[in-house]
Amino acid sequence: MLSISSYPSIKLYNNYNKIGSTSVVKAFTGTDVSDLITNGDKALNENKYEEALKAYTQANNQDPQNNSIYKKLGKTYFHLKNYSESEKHFKTYLENTPNDAECWLDIGETQRMAGYYQRAAESFEQASKLDSSNDLARRKLLETKNNMLSIFSPERAKKEKDAYATKNLNDALQMTVRYMTPEYMKSLENVKVMFGETASMGGTSNIAQYENHKNTITVSNSYIYASPQVIAAYLTHETVHAKDADAYTSVYEEQDAYEIATEFWINNANGIKDPEMDYAADLYKKSPATLRKRVEEIYTLRDPSIAKTSPNHPPTKLFNRSSSKLSAATQSIKQYDVIA
Repeated sequence: MLSISSYPSIKLYNNYNKIGSTSVVKAFTGTDVSDLITNGDKALNENKYEEALKAYTQANNQDPQNNSIYKKLGKTYFHLKNYSESEKHFKTYLENTPNDAECWLDIGETQRMAGYYQRAAESFEQASKLDSSNDLARRKLLETKNNMLSIFSPERAKKEKDAYATKNLNDALQMTVRYMTPEYMKSLENVKVMFGETASMGGTSNIAQYENHKNTITVSNSYIYASPQVIAAYLTHETVHAKDADAYTSVYEEQDAYEIATEFWINNANGIKDPEMDYAADLYKKSPATLRKRVEEIYTLRDPSIAKTSPNHPPTKLFNRSSSKLSAATQSIKQYDVIA
């Protein structure tokens, strides 16, 4: 599954770059602040961080009372790895909007990346207080506390992290096994599941991925502290790729994977919030077709040459499932070393 967590570049969910309220202030140049902010948002979503910074800075100069701009500047400086400026602008925003849990998450991540673990832990704690069901805040807090422990006792920190990872992955796997049919899971009995480093797609590591040549599903190390049902949602996604037992993916396959993961999430979230899965669930509740359309948009953006179908995922109306490999083989499809 594509990485669409806190600071992704290619996203199914764009909550972290959401456009806030803007005032319309026109400078002598005739440029509206709202236009500058819109241009900045577009540049930020396209990973054009210098362009975004220029637009937001100009908007801020024209309308310094517009608090939403400080949050956008904080995000932009984060992407530019200028963590001191990022923290400064997030703090300015929070002075006037102290109950924004998302921004407390943002500033905490900025502080964590800069190595200020105590400040980061305090920010994540504040985010958790404001939104106790936010799983991202909870797992970032646990991760940061382990970072702090590693400074004084690296061996103990590693031991505790490994133990947590083992139990958490086992719990997530049990959820996955209980949700999928026994026949389905039996076909995956030789697939290895692990936490580890994942490939980068669009500048950000995948949340989870399937590697056919290794027969392995890998969940990003950054999700070690995620709640089991969050991890299980991504596992159900990857089992769709693993069950195919081939090195190909397609729009149709990704749509199936997202639909299964989203159905799992709707039935098993139990009040926990995860930005990516919650957004997918919102789309699905409108209609499964709405979710599938969004998935096609994202994967086509990621790889314009991605095939519509792959060996085990042709449209039913076009191909007979029993002969799908033979039928789909005539399509122009390419092999992926990593399927996310």
